[in-house]
Amino acid sequence: MGLKSDSKIIGAGVAVLIGIIAGIIITANLHLFKKSMADGSAPAIYTTKDSAMPAQNGPSNFIALIKRDKPFIVNIRTTQKVKSGPFQMYRSPFGNQPNPFGNFFKNFFNNVPQSTYTEESLGSGVIISKNGYIITNNHVINGATKIYVKLSNGKTFKATVIGKDPQVDLALLKINDGNNLPAAILGDSGKSQIGEWVLAIGNPFGLGWTVTNGIISAKGRAIGGPYEDFIQTNAAINPGNSGGPLINMKGQVIGINTAIIKGAQGIGFSIPVNVVKQVLPELETGKITRGWLGIEIQKISPALKKAFNLETSRGALVSSVLPDGPAAKAGLRSGDVIIKFNGKEVREMSQLPWLVGNIKPGKTVPIEIIRNGKKEMLTITVGNWKSPKNSFNEKTQKISAKKLGITIVPLTPQNMQSYGIQNVRHGVIVSKVIPGGAGQRMGIMPGDVIESINHRTVNGIGGYLNDINRAEKSKQFLFYIRRGNMKLYLAYSE
Repeated sequence: MGLKSDSKIIGAGVAVLIGIIAGIIITANLHLFKKSMADGSAPAIYTTKDSAMPAQNGPSNFIALIKRDKPFIVNIRTTQKVKSGPFQMYRSPFGNQPNPFGNFFKNFFNNVPQSTYTEESLGSGVIISKNGYIITNNHVINGATKIYVKLSNGKTFKATVIGKDPQVDLALLKINDGNNLPAAILGDSGKSQIGEWVLAIGNPFGLGWTVTNGIISAKGRAIGGPYEDFIQTNAAINPGNSGGPLINMKGQVIGINTAIIKGAQGIGFSIPVNVVKQVLPELETGKITRGWLGIEIQKISPALKKAFNLETSRGALVSSVLPDGPAAKAGLRSGDVIIKFNGKEVREMSQLPWLVGNIKPGKTVPIEIIRNGKKEMLTITVGNWKSPKNSFNEKTQKISAKKLGITIVPLTPQNMQSYGIQNVRHGVIVSKVIPGGAGQRMGIMPGDVIESINHRTVNGIGGYLNDINRAEKSKQFLFYIRRGNMKLYLAYSE
């Protein structure tokens, strides 16, 4: 008797559950997930509001989301003219290994005319207004001579570039197709949460509209650029997905899929839609103005915190100051730690570029720093970023320390030529890094130039060895290095 009663109860529960699911499906088919379109008038060229679609609770409802959102997602195809020398279009037989013939072939074919060929690339985009504005990544259309946009209904249109921002990696396109295109609803990425379900839709490998699902894995990620605040997701993002949307369970666009880590699975990055909204007004005008200080900064690692005798790892460490730039005129120095800018606290290094970029060039603002363990206040007149002129043009290298598992060579003209180093007057060059050594753990690489150790300028091999001996006695190593177009601090303590 008890078993029969239990079976009836279970059967009733299953029936109720089936009824609830059927109700959800019917609701979806009755168009409660209402389409919303922007009015298309500039400058408010996109729709941003709370969606009429209720937040979905898992994979069973992806079908409704995809049907509702697919029409505003486009495929982008570009063509561009590429110049190449002899053999440039062919893969090197040496792979990633150094060419044993050095510059022999380069010099031999130096006077041979370059050939030109047409190259195509593929990407994705999001329609944000019913009159044809489309947001995508700048790298999708960069250098393109022609841009074609294919809608979900199969129609293809030629697109023009309205504006682009290479630093944030966004571009605004426009197609002419009447006034009735389906437009995305831009959500609020600030409200998105880690663990939230998301969909990535795009054109991977040129296959056409493809959907992947996952969750938000992290927020506020920076992977190497100056203006980064990525949403990290494990929804599969592949080449061709760039410029496509990251969609939440309300059907809102909360990100623009942008980057992947080569060789990694389940790690993709999207530009938060709040960043897109912030940049759009300038993309519409085609003119990007952004505040600029003329400094390079880096994150404060535990080792750097100890080396600089800091109480906290908060802030942005100034690794280099461009001569005659706004920061240099204000008195900022390498080694300063910026903890407040224009009255706003700098908790993470990645916050500072956005705080500076949002200031109108020419405005004078207060800046609070830590210098030699003491807080100081400065005022700085923000400059105007005019890439690529405002850059650190000196060729830089990587660092080395003989007793830390690295081998160094002197800064001779021959060595500088071999490592491609220019405009460096003092220091030593790292020629070898022993795997597993302290130098490798610090991040030192062959070709780095060590300019100073524990704030002492390195003058040749002899000076380097003396500086290392002093550092060994204090068991504290703070290196100042040149690498590519950057200057960095690296630290190690025994």
